[in-house]
Amino acid sequence: MSATLLRSSIPRITLFIAALGVLALVVWLTGNNDTQAVESPLVCADDGASVVTPLFARPMEDVALVSMERSPVMLSELGGRRFTVAIFCSYKCPCSDGYIGRLGALRDRFRSRGVSFIAINASADENIDGLVSYIQRKEYPLPVYRDEMSVAADLMHATVTPEVFVFDSSWVLQYHGRIDDDKSGLFVEEESLRLALDSLLSGKPLRDREKISLGCAIVRRQPLDDSEAGAENP
Repeated sequence: MSATLLRSSIPRITLFIAALGVLALVVWLTGNNDTQAVESPLVCADDGASVVTPLFARPMEDVALVSMERSPVMLSELGGRRFTVAIFCSYKCPCSDGYIGRLGALRDRFRSRGVSFIAINASADENIDGLVSYIQRKEYPLPVYRDEMSVAADLMHATVTPEVFVFDSSWVLQYHGRIDDDKSGLFVEEESLRLALDSLLSGKPLRDREKISLGCAIVRRQPLDDSEAGAENP
């Protein structure tokens, strides 16, 4: 190739290389956007945090809930043989939604060991029709009960979704707070609920009986009277 021909080809080669660079950048950006679109339902703003519950000082009172068939059911009827895990859920909260798969896995892990899992919906801006649609669409793994007047939520001092309360067979609270330490599920370092249940079932003392849960604030018709609750516990 002559020097003249080589010089005339340089601009075209440079343009070709630049075009390849632009194409690579577009592919990279598109890939990142796709990843964010997939992960975004698993993350939500920290609208609220759980508070220390006064329920450790006394057994849980029996309260009436409503099944998805619109039948009344008492909380005491839903207890497990050894422990009952009550999770406050919401069909509007992406934090709550992001735990569906993990809750199903936990239910399967502990069901044969006498642990019952139930979900309670107490948000004033949600209803049974919305819950039924959500349960069917998402194949929600737990039985869900409506706490229409937030009575159960008030007695437990539940403030966010998701938020967990683990009771023994006498409805005495044993663990309260988070399911794990990462709402997205991508970087979980401590499976707090699993560790608590393993310890309780083996008769070992809990390292932490309360862990702050972050999520969407439960919408109430009347503000929660938190005069009995203590300061937040890490």
